[in-house]
Amino acid sequence: MLLINRNKIELFMKTIAAIKGTHCNACKLLIEDVCKEMEGVQSCNMDLDGEEITIDHDEHFNQEIFREEIEGLGDYKLKFNQ
Repeated sequence: MLLINRNKIELFMKTIAAIKGTHCNACKLLIEDVCKEMEGVQSCNMDLDGEEITIDHDEHFNQEIFREEIEGLGDYKLKFNQ
């Protein structure tokens, strides 16, 4: 995704990850809140039915830190799609 602001052009990447252990809207909101606070994240959306999160981010997003943050919240297991 290419985002053009007045004075700069930003390139955002899309990452999709499976998150097992989510079961309710509170899980969805918690995971999205943590995601949105991560460095480099532009937006994120958790799909409860598909147990999957889609993250739009720049090059500063760190997958391993994100995994640690999410798995540290409870009984969640995260696997990035390759």
